[in-house]
Amino acid sequence: MANQKTEPLELAAQPAELGVGTPVEWMVDPDLPENVLGVTYEFSNTGERKTVWYTPNKRRAKSFVVVDVPHSRNVATV
Repeated sequence: MANQKTEPLELAAQPAELGVGTPVEWMVDPDLPENVLGVTYEFSNTGERKTVWYTPNKRRAKSFVVVDVPHSRNVATV
């Protein structure tokens, strides 16, 4: 079985077409800031932003605080 040759897999999408979002904002619980309720991602190839909610019903939280992600703005943090 170790001697069998296999054909390389074809990519489903070209690397330039893959949209990997970078987190730019976190939505956190105002009472428990360590509890992330949602994340806004920005896609570099289109500039589009999409928010994903990590709540039980996957919908916008009723109460949250928006926190900017420092690395998303090319800000050096120490």
